[in-house]
Amino acid sequence: MNSALRLEAVSAGYRDRTVLDNFSLDVEKGTMLGILGPNGAGKTTLFKVLSGLLVPRSGSVSLFGQPVARLAPAERARLVAVVPQELDIPVAYTVQDVVMMGRTTSLSRWGQPSAGDRQIVERAMVYTDVADIRDRPITELSGGERQRAIVALALAQEPRMILMDEATSHLDLNHRLEIMQLVERLNQENGVTVLLISHDLQLASEFCRRLVLLDGGRIVADGRPNSVLTEENLRRVYRCAVRVHEDAETGGLSILPAPRLPAARVGHGIGVHVVAGGGCGEDVLRRLTLCGYTVTCGVLNRGDLDAEVAAALGLETALEQPFSPVGESAREAARQLAAKADAIVLTSVPFGPGNMANLDLLEAMRAAGKPVLIMQGIETRDYTPDRAAVRRVAELITRGATPWRDLADLLARLPAAASHPAAVLQEPKRRQLQCFPKSRTSGTCPHQA
Repeated sequence: MNSALRLEAVSAGYRDRTVLDNFSLDVEKGTMLGILGPNGAGKTTLFKVLSGLLVPRSGSVSLFGQPVARLAPAERARLVAVVPQELDIPVAYTVQDVVMMGRTTSLSRWGQPSAGDRQIVERAMVYTDVADIRDRPITELSGGERQRAIVALALAQEPRMILMDEATSHLDLNHRLEIMQLVERLNQENGVTVLLISHDLQLASEFCRRLVLLDGGRIVADGRPNSVLTEENLRRVYRCAVRVHEDAETGGLSILPAPRLPAARVGHGIGVHVVAGGGCGEDVLRRLTLCGYTVTCGVLNRGDLDAEVAAALGLETALEQPFSPVGESAREAARQLAAKADAIVLTSVPFGPGNMANLDLLEAMRAAGKPVLIMQGIETRDYTPDRAAVRRVAELITRGATPWRDLADLLARLPAAASHPAAVLQEPKRRQLQCFPKSRTSGTCPHQA
């Protein structure tokens, strides 16, 4: 069997919340795998399942052919070392004491480290550049020094697999590169399997031959970096526009946010009326407000989550009584707000008989010549008895309404201040400074304007 790790139909989460749902993954021995995704995608939950800290609700997990549930803690520690983003060590152990803890499961019967154990610990401290601070209490170290000591602890275990959960986030550019080169060397020369969680897409793409992109506890893409880190995949998962370029010198991928106007200019002078409900419009309302659009919304029921968000943002909103169908008064209030807007946006709000009047509003605004943008997936949100919402949305799109799939796509389709006659703000171009290691063999940091 060549699998270092295998998850089959795993579901896991916390209390009544499922994070990983019917999740399957097979990782060969000697793989260096990057696990990517936004906050809440399931990355840390996956590592807790692998390390035995979280028991899955269903499915099976095996490490090197052995079920994780049957492994004693000492045996798991010999197989897998975990390097977390932070490790709380309240006692003032010295750095050397902390690194020696990595040898705990390998000590002799009498619990005394051998000369071989001490040599392993010494090598781990030298590799991670903490040998000169070996006698300092770990509670007195900086965040970066503490993290390098924790990496040294993991190396001292001499594991067959290393799980790194944002392990380089506290390190400066030089030590980040050195730690990654060290882990890569262990992978290539000793066959250590490495799973790396990172928000640094560029770093992961350079060192990992295989990447897995997660979103909502599911795998969105799995494969080589250039097939996973596409602009389309990243926009879908991170819900923002990015630009991906291949570096001509190193062959690595360069991933940067797409250039955009300063937030105050994007939507200045432009009105957008948002049709939402049930919390489905929170992200849209927040993002449009931050981008400077004049946002209105409705019809919403009083007490609705989106109504509370709109109130917090100070947005003008057409409201109906709680748990009531849209009445004529609220309908007219929404019509007046929408009539003043430059575009109408339908979010992922579900439809039932009580709020179908909002689709009447969209049709009236479309007939008046206003851009109408409709979020895709109405088929999963139609709770009317005769699927009337699906038919109405299809008619709107046939007559000129525009579907959108995510926030980045929506912002790209909305009118922007740069091309809008109401735009009056003029701001000077800002010089952008980007800093990242030039290559694996150099710790230098070129400034690029």
